[in-house]
Amino acid sequence: MKLYQVQSELSEFWKDQNKKLLANDAFISERGNLFSDVLYFKHPSKGAIELNFSIFDMPLLKDENIATVTLKVGCYSLSIKEYAKLAVINSIMPRSLGALYGVYGILVHMAYFLKGQGDKSLSSNNIEAFHLSYLTENINDKGVFSRLSPMAYNGTYGNFNIINNRNSLQSQGITGVIDNGLTVRKVEAVLDCACRAVMGITLNEYKQGGSYNFLTLELGQYYVDFLRQVHDSDYFYTLVCQRALKLTWKKLELDRRKNNSLSHITKVFVQTIDGSFEPHNGKYGKTCLSTNEVNSTFKKSLFNEYKSHFEKVQSLQEENIYKVVKALGLELRFDAVEVIRILMLQKYYPIETTKVPEAVWESYLSSLNKTEIDNKSLNAVTANDVYSLMSNVLKEGMLIESAFLSSLNNWFNELVEQKAKITYRQLLREFERVSGAMTSLMVAWLGYRKSEFGFPLSAIHAQQNLDILDNSHVPFRFKLKWVVPKTNSKTKIDREITSQCYQIAAQLNELFQPPEGAPCLYTMTGSQKGTVASNESGAIIETRVRLNWEAFVRRYKPFQEIIELKKLSEPGRSNLTQQENETLIKLSSKYDLSSARAKHLLNTCEEVRKDIVRINCTGFGGKRQSKFKASLLEFHHNGCISDPEHEQIANEYLSTETKNWLRSDIINLDVKAMSDISTELLRGVRYPTPHAFRHIWAEAVLTRYQGDVGAAIRHQFCHMDNSFFMAYLRNKEASDLLKVARAKVLNSIVDNLLVENIEIGSMYLGGFSRFVSKAASLTKAITSDELRALKEHISGRVISINSSHFATCIPREGSESRAKCSEFGDVNQYNAKPTFCLGCTNALITEGNLKGIWMTVQPFVKEALQEHVMGFMIESHLPILKSGYRRLRELQNESNAESVIKILNVIERAISNIETKLAEEEVQYV
Repeated sequence: MKLYQVQSELSEFWKDQNKKLLANDAFISERGNLFSDVLYFKHPSKGAIELNFSIFDMPLLKDENIATVTLKVGCYSLSIKEYAKLAVINSIMPRSLGALYGVYGILVHMAYFLKGQGDKSLSSNNIEAFHLSYLTENINDKGVFSRLSPMAYNGTYGNFNIINNRNSLQSQGITGVIDNGLTVRKVEAVLDCACRAVMGITLNEYKQGGSYNFLTLELGQYYVDFLRQVHDSDYFYTLVCQRALKLTWKKLELDRRKNNSLSHITKVFVQTIDGSFEPHNGKYGKTCLSTNEVNSTFKKSLFNEYKSHFEKVQSLQEENIYKVVKALGLELRFDAVEVIRILMLQKYYPIETTKVPEAVWESYLSSLNKTEIDNKSLNAVTANDVYSLMSNVLKEGMLIESAFLSSLNNWFNELVEQKAKITYRQLLREFERVSGAMTSLMVAWLGYRKSEFGFPLSAIHAQQNLDILDNSHVPFRFKLKWVVPKTNSKTKIDREITSQCYQIAAQLNELFQPPEGAPCLYTMTGSQKGTVASNESGAIIETRVRLNWEAFVRRYKPFQEIIELKKLSEPGRSNLTQQENETLIKLSSKYDLSSARAKHLLNTCEEVRKDIVRINCTGFGGKRQSKFKASLLEFHHNGCISDPEHEQIANEYLSTETKNWLRSDIINLDVKAMSDISTELLRGVRYPTPHAFRHIWAEAVLTRYQGDVGAAIRHQFCHMDNSFFMAYLRNKEASDLLKVARAKVLNSIVDNLLVENIEIGSMYLGGFSRFVSKAASLTKAITSDELRALKEHISGRVISINSSHFATCIPREGSESRAKCSEFGDVNQYNAKPTFCLGCTNALITEGNLKGIWMTVQPFVKEALQEHVMGFMIESHLPILKSGYRRLRELQNESNAESVIKILNVIERAISNIETKLAEEEVQYV
């Protein structure tokens, strides 16, 4: 066969395809043809659709031999760029040209995915991974980004049936990219699983449309931290006020009075709490109740409730538990806080179990004898001594009546931000916000679906932990036996929860005092009031996780501090007052504006504060949506909006089609219309949803010992032994969630290492951090695009991620055989131990691992310091002691210097003791 015949046949094929494109009325032939990099198509309202195919020449996507075309004479290879053009040509629908964006987007992602996976086609083996990638990542000419929310179905999958497109191309002799084994049923079945994992909805629900939100771990961490602060600072006084109100209503028999005669009484409740009550000296009508009497009765009830609940609540405050832990000299242990909390729960929220507090404490002491070096002073301490120690800690904060009322007034004014004329209804709403924060904490810590929170407190039971590895510091397994409607229908199953979750549930149960069998995390409302617990808690949980969002955006202290620091650090601010200088010094010691943490905190703050205005114009904002609706009606009648805020939102975030519809002759802004407008406004906005918390939970699982999660979430997962954690994971069906979470966590770690490259060697240790530092120095990436490409390259080499309490294992391609746990060239992460991990090429070690390293090394130190142990018997301890010593010394900084120096001195003694004994034995037994 002559070469010119082959070339002629292939060129004729492309000429025919070009003619086919030029003949299409939708194509703008004046601006190019099939051989151009950019193709233009007519759009009825947006002018032109521009599809730039030069993106397929990017290294992330480029593949010269991914498909083939079979003609009469021969078979010829096609590049991904050529294949994409042919796929687009076969997808042009005159009535829905907007679909081309969706077709083009899926083809771009398909090219990125196949190149990254090293595959040549989508098949049954990788279609699930493709769906997960497409729903969570976005590709454009600047690189790869995490999506804030998945694209709508109608604009993506709804516009491009990959199976039909494959069949159409095959009829023309074009094969490749999409495997013949894939069918529509297979593609949709796997997409359904991906939708459940990423968005918490079925494929059918995804097809119906809506807003799909990712809160992300970092923003979720801030929100959970704020919720924790609300619980710590506001629960106690909320409980006191709620119970005092209930008792006063009952004592004064206010339920028997008509609503119109209660207004002057309910004002007294508010005025007593905020400190604005003034005694009434005049006369009352015959049917009126004395406001002085109400005030006096309510004040007595408040103080009585304060006294009766003070120790019960304050003994479970993290701050007070840590004071006891510190007084016992156990501040460098993960498990001490857990054990003290269990003892306090046993005293104030009795747990039905045979293991009494004395047995719990003795079991813990026996474990300390085997692992703790300086534990002699604890041997004589009993459980009653721990309770006495807690009582002594709490005595310092106990207030007399006058001081309590003053403290209550100050607390309430901070709670409502000193708003004037708070009504009784607003008072109750603020209390609801506090309990909503606690419910939201449960949603974040458990990671359940929103339909699974209707359980009563009686559904939680404790079992004695029989696991020999961790029963000393995790004395009980708390089991929640409740329904999982989406997978188990009405069958109740046992799922493990932590002691903190039980604490929150018990405290909310005490706050609400629900009837037997009713939910403990919220109160039933409306038509459900007074009924037994519902299996469908979705709507209530959806509302409660949102209650604190605006308060978080406005009041979260780190947001306020980073904004203040930015203002004070601006170059033009030279003439600062003394107070401003003091603030600048204080905040500068707390935040480094050049660090990844500070940059992310600042960017997040600016983002959520900008978006809150838009959010409040949607159904998320409750009654405030009605004001935006009035502005839309004004736009319908006059073509303009007088409210500048609403005008800006309408101009920026409403589509041309929506604005044209609003200007049409007849419109109906009913619930459906406003819901559609809300969906449009919320596109790309981050806000809390129960399913967003599921993603936070999954990412927190992967980094429970790593600095990314932060104290608020990390405390929930700080158990030393995997047996507890795997029991906690059981029945959560989290495999798909964890697939998505791994990519996000890895991106976060790599991003931090690249931004804070200068801190590698001090804040970030281990082989993986050195690998990132070396990659950064070799590539010399400077621009944001170059950094993004480098990050994607590094992340693309990573095989998996696995956290332990002493390091995070991040093995990468090409380094498997160099891993310390490697066997026959494969990484075996289940063999993780400090001897391997602390010096491994795949390890990442941060300050968050300091306690874990010390707790792991400490038993070896204890054995090494025993006087009568022979040197040859403990010689094997030297590698772990030396590697632990080196890492602890590297992690030493100003904030932990005192504790770390003590630890290093003890390890030095242990190493010296072993080496001395070995030297003596060598002389003695030669």
